[in-house]
Amino acid sequence: MAKSMLSILRLFLLAVATFLGGLLITLVSPLKLIPSTRTLSYRLAARIARTWGDFMRWLLTTVPMEYVVTGDEINPEGTYLIIANHQSWIDIMMVMVVLGKGTTLPRFFMKWELLYVPVINICAWALNFPIMRRYTQEDIKNRPDLKNRDFEHAHEVLSRNPDQACVIVNYAEGTRFTPEKHKKNRSPYQHLLKPKVGGPQLALHCLRDRLDGIFDITLAYPGARLSVWHLLAGHVPKAMIHVERIEIPEGLEGKLETLAELKAFRAWMNSIWAKKDARIDRMLNGTPEGDHTSP
Repeated sequence: MAKSMLSILRLFLLAVATFLGGLLITLVSPLKLIPSTRTLSYRLAARIARTWGDFMRWLLTTVPMEYVVTGDEINPEGTYLIIANHQSWIDIMMVMVVLGKGTTLPRFFMKWELLYVPVINICAWALNFPIMRRYTQEDIKNRPDLKNRDFEHAHEVLSRNPDQACVIVNYAEGTRFTPEKHKKNRSPYQHLLKPKVGGPQLALHCLRDRLDGIFDITLAYPGARLSVWHLLAGHVPKAMIHVERIEIPEGLEGKLETLAELKAFRAWMNSIWAKKDARIDRMLNGTPEGDHTSP
């Protein structure tokens, strides 16, 4: 009974913090409409979001859970592209745990449909999240001007506030992994869906003049049922996280135009995914790489 009440309290505190954070960002967001206060609006919104992130990290310290973090460290003051696998909403929390206290709130490529969700839409706009429509080939065929619209929008959004740290997280599978999606996707990997390359290409091009590094983060939760509730209830006993700094092959950093460049980029992503798939298998079988730390 006591454990159940504690879990409910954690969920309540997270909900209240999220509501208050969203409310405060909504209150400062009108400043973005005035050119002279646009930068101030972003900095205030980013500070509120950073405070929410620090609260979330603190809340997770109250959860009985082991963290096994291996690999490279990330400088909290840098601008990065992070590529990760995706199984649950808690993946977002685990990436924030790795980034550490005081870091900027990571940005994600958001689906256009989320703009219909109250508060989230205002926060995404205030914090300069790139919002993607993902036009189909049929859409582009009927309206060729749509071909580069997502690219141009993302480039414009991510180019704002260049003096501020920016962390873009791309879940390259494009959706959360499930056995059903794995079968439908005809993935050659055991624990992953096939990676999409559009998001990483776009982020690399947008950030290339200010990028401090690219990191591949691998997430695994042995024997756990994955949801925010199960996490806060202490039913996710272990999070295994491997961080690896990676280098993109020369010539593939910018906007890719030729078929050869596109094939080379996809081959690079596939090589990362093959390595990640093997690593997840080792993690789930209890053989992590390197020494571990428990934050």
